[in-house]
Amino acid sequence: MIKPGDIVFQKRYGGLMNNQPLTSRLGLVIKEYKEKGAIPQFYVRFNQDTPKWYYQHDLKKIQYRKENQIV
Repeated sequence: MIKPGDIVFQKRYGGLMNNQPLTSRLGLVIKEYKEKGAIPQFYVRFNQDTPKWYYQHDLKKIQYRKENQIV
């Protein structure tokens, strides 16, 4: 799950690269907004752009993997 303070990539939509992370857009999750029965939203700043709200399914969390261990 994504939480404030995580580093994320933005996902692509459409075409051959559908749902693949866009590695040139690295962002920092600033805050989270949850409402009962709704998809969580995150306030994210990508590169040096102004922060915007994104849905959880539009983001891909960067995961750290240790050697010989699957995460």
